[in-house]
Amino acid sequence: MNMLAGGVAHDFNNVIAGILGSAEILKIDFPSDQLDDPVLEQIFTAGLRARHIIHQLKIFSERKACQRTLIQLPPVVEEAVQRLRSSVPATVEIVYPLGPKCPAILADSEQIQQAVVSLGTNAGHSLGGRPGRIEVRLEMCDVAADLAAAHLGLKAGPHVLLSVRDNGHPVSKGGLERMFEPFACKQIDGHDSGLELFAVREIVHAHEGAITVDSAPGEGTVFRLYFPVPESDGGEN
Repeated sequence: MNMLAGGVAHDFNNVIAGILGSAEILKIDFPSDQLDDPVLEQIFTAGLRARHIIHQLKIFSERKACQRTLIQLPPVVEEAVQRLRSSVPATVEIVYPLGPKCPAILADSEQIQQAVVSLGTNAGHSLGGRPGRIEVRLEMCDVAADLAAAHLGLKAGPHVLLSVRDNGHPVSKGGLERMFEPFACKQIDGHDSGLELFAVREIVHAHEGAITVDSAPGEGTVFRLYFPVPESDGGEN
């Protein structure tokens, strides 16, 4: 699957480069009073969207196998938040409050960072260019039997909960049901529905965890990622 995605991304990238390059040449030849021609604008919009999809395919194809070791998540998430800061507008406040000390978990630090950055970028998109707030939080939680039963592979017991919350545009009930479908549509209520969120879900599942999403008017959207605490390390370190 990764090889196929990489091959498709490479071939389509060459095609899109030719389309956008030709559009740039047409733009040069257009009279100055016709540069906002709707047909030309549509070519650029579609071409840039296609380039974004190709970029997602490329990232997906380059995913490495999950290499889990016993690590502390706070410094990993802090570094991801720093990376996120450079990819969202300065008008968006990013908050990473210090929470209670969490036990170490079996995780791949690179993939955890990828998940945080992807969710944070998605949160930034939901703000639609408006000032807003993204909160990233780590805390301990006990997964109850009903929540574990609702998510295949999740077990009841102590977990580290990683949440990413925004105060952007809420997601409709139909959008929530399709949130993790790759390329379900261009966007779902302002949230990216390409490969990023699908990849985040795959990362969480590779860590034997689960991901949920809730959204409501006036409250924004929150993604919750549950990572199991090893049985031998159920307490704080």
